[in-house]
Amino acid sequence: MSTMRILLLLALLFSIAAARAQPAIRVTQIAEVAEGLSQPHDAALSPDGRLLYVTDMRNSRMRVFSALTLKPVATFGEGELSYPHDCEFDAAGRLLVADTGNDRIAIYDVKGPKPVLAGELKGLSGPEGVAVAADGRVVVTNTRAGTLVVFRDGKPERTVGRHGTKAGEFANPHDVEAAADGSFHVVDSGNNRVQVLDADLKPLSSSDAALGLNGPKYLSFDAGTIWLADEYNHRLLKFDRQYRLLGVLGAERGRAANRFHKPEAVIARAPHLWVIDTYNDRILLLRID
Repeated sequence: MSTMRILLLLALLFSIAAARAQPAIRVTQIAEVAEGLSQPHDAALSPDGRLLYVTDMRNSRMRVFSALTLKPVATFGEGELSYPHDCEFDAAGRLLVADTGNDRIAIYDVKGPKPVLAGELKGLSGPEGVAVAADGRVVVTNTRAGTLVVFRDGKPERTVGRHGTKAGEFANPHDVEAAADGSFHVVDSGNNRVQVLDADLKPLSSSDAALGLNGPKYLSFDAGTIWLADEYNHRLLKFDRQYRLLGVLGAERGRAANRFHKPEAVIARAPHLWVIDTYNDRILLLRID
């Protein structure tokens, strides 16, 4: 082995060791709900922060809980949705649901006592993530096709990327989130990375391979930090905005405040975390200590 390859290997091992040396995040469990859930995938807080809307994936429906108690409030979407994965509120207060099995984004009016299906964005292939930009564009992870689809005013504007491993290419892209600075963060699950794209959806950067991500799924912004569910590592990761690791919650499969079974999502609003502990069929409300 050449000297250069040895140095590169040593640098990689050092990066991995540094990542693993990050402090474990300490939390206290406030509430848990599991009854009736079957592989929940992601969630969104209502614009006022009072309610948590959850995609109850295997039940093909949405569940609504009180955000700070996890007491059930409502159920909707039965008979309308098929294996929903992601959800996001737009500026008008409508709930956009990645209705994966129906190859569409379902749009719900939630102003009344019960959300009503009010529209859809069609022409997709297994969408699993949806984001709403400040300028009104809706960006969707077109997961089976390995692309992103951009909608404007309810109509597809363009398709971005293709299946692959290079910058701006994707493999089973799962989540997409629009950041306050105009950038888009794509959880490129099949490539075990997060890609950051600019406002025009051109690649800017990518998370470090030394993080050892294994099937990352959904991420959440909270002030200056980013939280990511690293599914097959059974853990949640906390980063700064440059994807430098700040802390780790979990890492071993289990069922406790700090033990999960293939969690797919985390919603962060300090000091609280809502963990979508998918294969434990539950949602946890935690307080960061």
